[in-house]
Amino acid sequence: MKAFMDLHTHSLAAGHAYSTLLENIDAALAVGIRYLGMSEHGPASPGGPHEFFFSNYKVIPREYDREEVSGRVVPVTGGRLHLLCGVEANICDTDGKLDLEERYLQKMDYALASIHPFAFTAGSRKENTLASVRAFQNPYVKILGHPDDGRFPLDYEELVREAKQAHVALEVNNSSLNPRSSRQGGRENIIELLKTCMKYEQPVIMGTDSHMCFAIGKFVETEQLMRELDFPTELVLNYAPENIHKLINITL
Repeated sequence: MKAFMDLHTHSLAAGHAYSTLLENIDAALAVGIRYLGMSEHGPASPGGPHEFFFSNYKVIPREYDREEVSGRVVPVTGGRLHLLCGVEANICDTDGKLDLEERYLQKMDYALASIHPFAFTAGSRKENTLASVRAFQNPYVKILGHPDDGRFPLDYEELVREAKQAHVALEVNNSSLNPRSSRQGGRENIIELLKTCMKYEQPVIMGTDSHMCFAIGKFVETEQLMRELDFPTELVLNYAPENIHKLINITL
């Protein structure tokens, strides 16, 4: 199966990533991604962009391709890749409060929400689950990012049932399967998440969580795990380009 979208990526603007936006675009074009999501961390992240950053997306061209220019293949505007401008908002409390106000979120193509230790104080399994559910009940949030970190245990039965009702995608984060990831128990938690999603026929979206361009659109570890579990490909939103309309707040 071919993945057509990667909606969880970061650039230099994140403060702890290492590629430019243009380098990410070029990498996405090289591997055949059709929908690339720019999802910088919200302003509660150390070194992250100020909220004004998210209000200036209007200056960024949205369509790109690759052409040979002066003997070099480079990204150019117009073409087969559509750039989507969003945010990985930080979940800040058990009320599901995010670190960006609605006036910013409503201008974006999409938003995913995630728990990070610098913005959220870990609570009980019930409290962490409540925070996640309330966050994705925000109408601008389409994806719950990396719900796999053992530092913030979740009740996957409740999470999946609520996500299905809210029509929100749960992310299977390729970065969480990196043995050097700071998240704890990523593989075991993703297995439990995927099994629960199969039980309720809940869609998931693969995200690379790229912090350098070489990872863009590459879901090797995630896809291997899904094959091991015989996870239904029809529940993986990345594989059908038309699924992009379930994940964004705009009309393409």
